[in-house]
Amino acid sequence: MKTIPLYDREPFAKDFSARVISCQEELNGEKKLYKVVLDQTMFFPEQGGQSSDKGMLDGATVLDVQIEEDVIYHYCSSGFLSGEVVHGEIDWDHRFNNMQQHTGEHIFTGLAHNIYGAENVGFHLSDNTVTLDLNIEMTEDQVREIEYKANQVIAKDLQVKAYYPEPALLPAIDYRSKKEIDGAVRLVEIEGIDICACCAPHVKTTGQVGLLKVVSWEKYKGGVRVYILCGLRALEDYNRRISILSSTYQTLNCTEDELPNRVSGLLSDNKDLKYRISEIKSKALIEQIEKYPSELNDVTIFTEDLDIKNMRDGVNALMDNHSGLCAIFSGDDESGYDFVIGSTSRDCGAIAAGLRELLGAKGGGNKQMAQGNINATRSAIENTL
Repeated sequence: MKTIPLYDREPFAKDFSARVISCQEELNGEKKLYKVVLDQTMFFPEQGGQSSDKGMLDGATVLDVQIEEDVIYHYCSSGFLSGEVVHGEIDWDHRFNNMQQHTGEHIFTGLAHNIYGAENVGFHLSDNTVTLDLNIEMTEDQVREIEYKANQVIAKDLQVKAYYPEPALLPAIDYRSKKEIDGAVRLVEIEGIDICACCAPHVKTTGQVGLLKVVSWEKYKGGVRVYILCGLRALEDYNRRISILSSTYQTLNCTEDELPNRVSGLLSDNKDLKYRISEIKSKALIEQIEKYPSELNDVTIFTEDLDIKNMRDGVNALMDNHSGLCAIFSGDDESGYDFVIGSTSRDCGAIAAGLRELLGAKGGGNKQMAQGNINATRSAIENTL
């Protein structure tokens, strides 16, 4: 039996009554859930790239909602008897938040389609992330242009209409759709901005989206992936970012406007400091190397906090005076070691291969020199060498 989707025509309704058609007990890992089918529901199931509604069903928590062949399954914390009438209540804050995000996505994608001919080839709306994938590359200026125009559309408070057109009229309607649809087609239309096949609940007017903010974007599969946040979710993100920013410039004892230069100065100072520390460590390493008698063929040094450049310079210095295996391992037994090995007489690539086989090391090289990292104790490494 198909479930009547009440959310289709009443997206702003918050509760409903329905009759239980079936209830099956299921195990999700070690957790027991109940798979409930109702004759009608206000709960939107996960589909079209959007996560499902949440809420309560007669005291039972609705944890997930899925749809299969027009049958909607509610995964609940407790079960019901077939035939009984239950009262459902959706988590309205979650529903409205999702409606803001989804309508915002329609506005952005509709504008990108109208202005640049972009097609939406992917959409994902979870509780944390909203992404839309367009099949064309876009510049920063183009993305910001669409963002600005989207907020102009929001400010105009245009009507958002969701409806099922007469099947005979559908071929004459120019609407967006990522795939072929069997059966009735539900369209969501913002006049002059977008008309798109969509199964999800939406706000009544664009003004209810509140605002649209592009958080970031990146090249993706020959096009662009855009991350957006709308309405209350955008406000929460803004407050989070302002809190981080405020804490940062207070810690650095500067004003907000001075923050970029202060951070740039700290990075420059840190780079200079690292260079000076590296020079000191390099000098100390060379002094240590010079103390080894030239009669030694093999020399292995274990130390801490050396970068790869210092290690390579050190191994080269060892190879000038020692004809056997010259190796430097930097790290500790707990977190592992980076290593550089070199030799004028031994095959370092083969030695690295042996360390990979016997101790699970990573890395490699050629006959003269090899480098990598290894999670093993100093004793195990020395015994293997």
